[in-house]
Amino acid sequence: MLFAAVAGVGSAFAQSINEKNKKISKDEVPVAVKQAFLKDHSDLEDKGFWRVYYTEKTENGKTVFTPERYTFSGKKDGEKISLTYSSEGTPETPKEPNPNK
Repeated sequence: MLFAAVAGVGSAFAQSINEKNKKISKDEVPVAVKQAFLKDHSDLEDKGFWRVYYTEKTENGKTVFTPERYTFSGKKDGEKISLTYSSEGTPETPKEPNPNK
């Protein structure tokens, strides 16, 4: 019986918060994310696409969407790349090493 109660709570929680993603235009990318991207990758601006990852949570009958991270996918020097930024614009992928250092 305890298992059924725990499973019911877990199921309700899983239904109330769902992470989803959606392809977005570069105009929909927040300014902080766009500035961080352009700082290190301005040469890629028109060579890929953006995707937002967000959670969808239902509280008191209202659905709330919260962006979690933004990902740019494209090609650089013929190779596929994926760059991830927090919703505040902090890069979440390691920067490429600078050969001049």
